[in-house]
Amino acid sequence: MFHCESQFIVEHRSLDEMVIVPNKLARCIFVFAVSVIALAGCSSAPEPRTERDPVPDSRAPDVETTTADTLLAEARAAAPGYQQQELLLSAATQYLDEGKTQKAGVLLSTINAQQIRPDAANRLQLQKARFAAALENWQRVLELTDDLERQLNQRAARTQLYTLRYQAFEHSENWLDAAQQLILRTRYTDDIDNQAIWQILTRVPAEYWRESRYQSDELTRGWFSLLEQLTQALDYNRPIASALEAWQRTYPEHPAQNIVEDMLTTEIFTHRPQRIAVLLPLTGPLADHGMAVRNGVLGALSADRPEIVSFYDTAALSPEDIQQQLLTSDVDFVIGPLDRAAIEAFVPYAQGPWNQLWLNQQPSDMPMQSEHAFFALDSESEAESAVRWLDSKGHKNIILLGPDTQRGRGTSARLQNWWQIQHGEQSIRSGFYSSSGDMAEAVQQALNVNSSQQRIDRLESVLVRDQSLRSARGEAAELEYEVRSRQDIDAIYLLGDANQVRLLKPYIDVNLSAFGKRIPVYASSAVHQEQRSLGENDLDSVYFSDAPWTLRDSLEPDLKQQLSNAMLPWTLNRQRLVAMGFDAFEMVPKFSIMLRFPGYQYPGLTGQLRISEQIVERELDWARFDGHEIKLEVQGYVNSRGRN
Repeated sequence: MFHCESQFIVEHRSLDEMVIVPNKLARCIFVFAVSVIALAGCSSAPEPRTERDPVPDSRAPDVETTTADTLLAEARAAAPGYQQQELLLSAATQYLDEGKTQKAGVLLSTINAQQIRPDAANRLQLQKARFAAALENWQRVLELTDDLERQLNQRAARTQLYTLRYQAFEHSENWLDAAQQLILRTRYTDDIDNQAIWQILTRVPAEYWRESRYQSDELTRGWFSLLEQLTQALDYNRPIASALEAWQRTYPEHPAQNIVEDMLTTEIFTHRPQRIAVLLPLTGPLADHGMAVRNGVLGALSADRPEIVSFYDTAALSPEDIQQQLLTSDVDFVIGPLDRAAIEAFVPYAQGPWNQLWLNQQPSDMPMQSEHAFFALDSESEAESAVRWLDSKGHKNIILLGPDTQRGRGTSARLQNWWQIQHGEQSIRSGFYSSSGDMAEAVQQALNVNSSQQRIDRLESVLVRDQSLRSARGEAAELEYEVRSRQDIDAIYLLGDANQVRLLKPYIDVNLSAFGKRIPVYASSAVHQEQRSLGENDLDSVYFSDAPWTLRDSLEPDLKQQLSNAMLPWTLNRQRLVAMGFDAFEMVPKFSIMLRFPGYQYPGLTGQLRISEQIVERELDWARFDGHEIKLEVQGYVNSRGRN
């Protein structure tokens, strides 16, 4: 037995590749590696096979009777050649089965793929993939297993292959491929978890299910058809039960039958809320906000909607009174409250037989209830949506510039944490300013212009001191230079409001290298204001996100025309709040299912909407300032909502 004392990295270059074992491994592995390397060195060339050579069993060893240490001892005793190499492979496989990843990694690095038979070479590839999975190197897992499916013919090996690929796709959040690997796995093992397949499929983006795709096998076709029918029912507000029953008739023998039967007997999948309460400030200082949301709810309440809707003024009624009226009225869905004070006051009274969509962020000390979610139009959630969009555009290295406030730093920290997980620690940096006087320096530091200027200053100082470079008149030689900004940055996101962005943009323009690539500048909806003539040149070429209803006239044009005449002035902020009320009411019939289908996403007036971890996430539209015009940059979706 080896005694483990300290941590270090063990690496060994074998004849075909190098395996690097993480530095969490202990010194004991070094001793083990030395002995194995010595063993591997004895087998420099394969022996010719004869009729007397026994053929090693290609199946995995019996873990109850044969340990990895025993197999390793047999390998030491074996003659150099393919037998020894395949015994090493069996030992490495057994070490992985025993959870001794480090020893398995060292053994795998010593095996020469040229000295083993083709079927063993395939098993070697599979075990290397297992080792990569233990290191959580999921990209390597996919590379090693990419072409193995056609090479493996044993049930256990195929089960292992699909399990590894499922894990790799799941960790990269490639839900569709992950689900397909689980479905393939069911053909080769009795250990089948249909609930796991179902949970992964519900995370697949709904856009995939909106297009029917032919599947060659009945099993996959049944799973996909179930998601397609549910998505269509949600899109057009059709009864979920009818969609599920139609699927049952088409696929009576499918393994998802039990899942569908459970949904049909669960009220949240079959019950549509009928009595809806909307809690808003309809009087007092926030009445304008409350009335805008109220008008949005009424705009969504078309003549053929069966729901009964009641409004409660949170500025005039106490939380106790509101709760009592909700209980008396048998309300089964609540929208609101809207403002932070009303939310905090109502939290103790939210325990009732209803689902609830709160119209703001969740208070930090508020316990989450299972049938509740939070829908906010705040700058923090918009910024989080923006960085996800920047990631989808292929940006790798970005700069955040924002006000030096608690909110500015908090938002920046959350965005930075998310981005670093995706692209690494050095892929994002933040700059802050306390006032307009700090902006120039904040931009220069973020773009590393200060470092460039300091290098130029040092060079000038050297030239001035060098007498050999003085002219006959005693003047120092003139240094021609250009201050250069960072060249590894491919996007800048500004967290400030419109006035701050107007002041920042010129500093960014003058500090970017004249001959370098132009770095796109992005901002939030705060820069989108009615008075675009004020400083619009300073916003030229700035991209910004906003609710689709504020950028596209094709969305609910009749409602926009009606309210623009009734709600004067028809400001962009009012439009956003109207859109919020509209979307909140439209979400009611699908709410419970959206809580359980994080992949389901549909077009709303405030953005492309989905519920993830009980938070309504929005993907916004993007536009660009182009001189005196605003040009829609990304039309992410069309208004295809079904009204029923």
